[in-house]
Amino acid sequence: MKIGSWNVRGCNDPLKIREVTDFLRRHMVDVFGILETRIKNGKARKVINQRFTEYGVLHNSTISNGRVWVVWNPRTVTVQALDVHVQYIHCHITHHETGNQCNATFVYASNNAHIREELWSALGRISSAHNWIVLGDFNVVRDVQERVSDSPPKLTDILDFNACILRCGLEDLKSLGCELTWTNKQDEGARFWSKIDRALVNFPWITSFPSSSAHFLPAGMSDHSPCLVSIFEDKGRISRFSFLNCWEEDPDYLRIIEEAWAIPTYGNAMFRFFAKLKNVRLGLRDLHRRKFSAIQRRIQIA
Repeated sequence: MKIGSWNVRGCNDPLKIREVTDFLRRHMVDVFGILETRIKNGKARKVINQRFTEYGVLHNSTISNGRVWVVWNPRTVTVQALDVHVQYIHCHITHHETGNQCNATFVYASNNAHIREELWSALGRISSAHNWIVLGDFNVVRDVQERVSDSPPKLTDILDFNACILRCGLEDLKSLGCELTWTNKQDEGARFWSKIDRALVNFPWITSFPSSSAHFLPAGMSDHSPCLVSIFEDKGRISRFSFLNCWEEDPDYLRIIEEAWAIPTYGNAMFRFFAKLKNVRLGLRDLHRRKFSAIQRRIQIA
């Protein structure tokens, strides 16, 4: 399953809409958030009938300043609206082939810090104990290093955003591609870049979709990079971890546990704990491979 989002900076131009639909087909996207559409409610039905006849569509154009559209392929997924807000659309997604389910929140945050506070509060209210992804344009960075500019970002904005992420139990999904996702496209002396587009996920998402990742692609006709999240399906044998008592007898056992636990981890407390457990598991698997695998074969050779 593929879920994505893209701030397209206006979707009234037929050429822009064409690029969006071409992107959906080229990447076989199942659910996609189109942000900052600038399509008025009176024109929404016409655009849907002319350009998105193959897709299911949710939008918040009925709300003043609502600029979020969610489109999906009805042949591959079912999408149910859970909450429609001026700064986001929150929905439930079911993938037909795999049965995978998740909640997804497509965000286009205000560039006004005071109005963004309403978004942070709303995300806290809808935070989910189920698989949950929050993606889109947050109009704020998480760290001063995520902005390259003569003027630094406001520390209070960063603190408010990170506080929201912590309260909701979210963390950045592992990603590749463009690190800085937006540029003002000004001349070289006045140009700056920042990472204001991202995909955030909760702990249940990570445990359900451990191979998922976000890819930030070149901006194309927009000044924002599109985000494409892929949930990879494991087609082969499911690898399970089982603790073996014989490991405790090995002289390296405690050292491996201590060293694995001491590896620095980042994120909120839940993510750090999960990462430490993963490091321990990898260390013990390496111990097993080196000293305990193919014991019967080794006995026969001896």
